[in-house]
Amino acid sequence: MTPTNEPGAGTPEREEKGGPMNPAQASRFWQMQLEIADREDKEWFQEGARIEERYKAKKAAHDKVGKGNKQFNILYSNTETLKAALYARTPKPDARRRFLDRNPVARKGAEIIERSLAYYADNTEHDNAYKRGVQDLVLPGRGVVWYEYEPEIGQVPVIDPMTGMPAMDDEGQPLTKEALVDQEVCEEYLYWQDFKHSPARTWDDVWWIARRHRMTRDDLRENDFEEADKVPLNWSPDLSDKRADDKTIPDDLKRAEVWEIWDERTKHRYWIVKGHPKALRVDEDPYQLDGFWPVQEPLFATLGNDSLKPTPDYLQYEDQAKDLDEITARISVLTRALKRRGVYDSTVPELKRLARAGDNEFIPSDKMQQLASKGGLAAAFQTEDISITAGVLLELYKQRDQLIQAIFEVTGISDIMRGQSDANETATAQNIKAQFGSMRLKSRQREVQRWVRDGYRIKAELIVEHFEPQKLAEITGMDPNDQEFQQAVQLLKSDRRSYQIDIETDSTVFEDAEQEKQSRVELLTAMGGFAQQWLPVVQAAPEMMPLVGEMLAFGARGFKAARSLEDKIDEVMQAIQQRMANPQPPPPDPAVMKVEAEMKRDDQKHQMDMQGKQMDLQAKAADLQFKQQNAMIDITKAQAMADAKVASIGPDGRMLQ
Repeated sequence: MTPTNEPGAGTPEREEKGGPMNPAQASRFWQMQLEIADREDKEWFQEGARIEERYKAKKAAHDKVGKGNKQFNILYSNTETLKAALYARTPKPDARRRFLDRNPVARKGAEIIERSLAYYADNTEHDNAYKRGVQDLVLPGRGVVWYEYEPEIGQVPVIDPMTGMPAMDDEGQPLTKEALVDQEVCEEYLYWQDFKHSPARTWDDVWWIARRHRMTRDDLRENDFEEADKVPLNWSPDLSDKRADDKTIPDDLKRAEVWEIWDERTKHRYWIVKGHPKALRVDEDPYQLDGFWPVQEPLFATLGNDSLKPTPDYLQYEDQAKDLDEITARISVLTRALKRRGVYDSTVPELKRLARAGDNEFIPSDKMQQLASKGGLAAAFQTEDISITAGVLLELYKQRDQLIQAIFEVTGISDIMRGQSDANETATAQNIKAQFGSMRLKSRQREVQRWVRDGYRIKAELIVEHFEPQKLAEITGMDPNDQEFQQAVQLLKSDRRSYQIDIETDSTVFEDAEQEKQSRVELLTAMGGFAQQWLPVVQAAPEMMPLVGEMLAFGARGFKAARSLEDKIDEVMQAIQQRMANPQPPPPDPAVMKVEAEMKRDDQKHQMDMQGKQMDLQAKAADLQFKQQNAMIDITKAQAMADAKVASIGPDGRMLQ
């Protein structure tokens, strides 16, 4: 017989046929699994609820010494300190090429992921979800954040492919169709009692997880659940001492507790309501995530090797906290008892006025001699001795301080982390105390960093798996038509297991400012010394440049402060190598350039002078030619006149008529 806490328990139909169960089978099976998980978590739920009430200073949540006693809420103090130590600021995403090779497409893909995660970290309930999860870790002992992909479907106009304009129907109205209009990814904090999983010893053995929703009747209909109108509304607010199913509570105030269950074996999601005979819906894998679940491994407090049921931190020092409350209650009682009380001689009525007299006020008395004869004021009245009570109070205060220190020892919170120090201590002594006081916190801090990083990876996978390229371009501010952007998007959608791109986060806790500054100074000093040593070598032997560049990058990776410079170092080294492969001529000497300029000016002047002289010669030649032409014209005219005169003389030597 298969144990009930193992996959497939009570489901022979699934084992024989395989695949998801039908709605009736799913309802029976998953209600049984939820009941098993309820029994497993019952004791822890009770303890966690009591601890939360104690944190909120509700006295009914803690054992009392007597009616009206005071309490010292050390749980609140420790919780606030641990919350700030574990999650102090929003971590920034850090996406980079896994092997830091020179791959421009992978570089662009990493930039797309990093910008997208940074955008959603700034524009969603990111910080509140993680802070609440850390608070659940510190109080009941388990913190959970759930990730959701939310596509928005709406009506968009139909575009005519011929004209590129909106298409119209016969009546001239624009045609529309349903299409994807927006996409969002968000994280949602889950209250620790609203999350369940299969009983297991380790998280790797968990095979189903579930979260609880409280839905109205309208919510059930909007989710298209089968038989939404028949689903029992099995939850109602605590309005009176009546039962939740009392008919006097209106349905508008009631809700249906719907469990959203993710089954890793069948890769299906089931929607179950306790008491309803059928599953509301059975979905195939909705997100197509590599790890299937939209949730990373939760934050757990102290765990044993037998189960994933955490032990809240408060239980580790609850006995000391109760003793602290008892001491505080006694201090309160004894403080009220510290009153100046006594008796006086009634024959001297002025003594009654003396008890109410102010500073430097003197009361006249007609019986001074009688009072003096009785021994003066000291003999006229007697006060109660409160020195014993005061001594007890001092001892109680000492015991309370010692008890607080003992609680700090249990929790690992050192006095230096609470801003308390001894003025006589050296800085070295205080640093040592801080280091040892935070040793146990370091493990918790790393776990919170792992938790946030895994959440970022789930968000990144949802983004690259479901977002359209146009949406990615809008978020990142990149050009969707850029070829490198398109290649990077294809790489992200194909690189499902993050072979080429790694996603990390920076620290979720405040770094020591002095240590960070010192690390940066060491980095710059080391890089400057490296450049001085190897620059002459590279100048003498340029073929050494690739090796020198790799050595510089190798050394820089050892500094945490250099992580933001790694890409720039690669770019600079690549540019230098390209420049050395295609050497450019050296710039000319300024003195030579000056001489050449002067020679050029002289040549230009000489040429201008020659051109001027040539133009003068040409002008003189033209003038001479013009005079020669005029002379020829005059000779021609004279010859013509002479010929005409000879022709006019007859044979007899007389002029012809």
